[in-house]
Amino acid sequence: MELNEFDFEVKISCDIYPTEDKEKLVQCVSNVFPKTQWELGEESITGNSRYLTRFKTILEDMQIRDTARSYLKDKTAGNECSFSLSKQATCQAKVNFSDEERALGEVEVKIICENIEELIEDLTETEE
Repeated sequence: MELNEFDFEVKISCDIYPTEDKEKLVQCVSNVFPKTQWELGEESITGNSRYLTRFKTILEDMQIRDTARSYLKDKTAGNECSFSLSKQATCQAKVNFSDEERALGEVEVKIICENIEELIEDLTETEE
């Protein structure tokens, strides 16, 4: 299956620290997750999307598809894959998976899909 053939939802959230600008934070996270509908709260931003093409392209450009595949599969339970990304890396349009608290915080991502394993394979596929 191709990425656009999957029925999935992406939920994104991150805390806003007092030193951060909400609009800049949205812009940073949108580097990795464009076409997201954002809600700005006082202490966090949340977004919903049905677009992972940019995320897939970044994994390919950074040449981390094999690592991403293993990481995402480890973070899958049922029909959901939940993981954290470095907020700082998203500002550089990079993907840096995070398993520990970072000074600037993390971007929490949850991908929901009935065929989550196949979706992960498509996101991280390598050309022969």
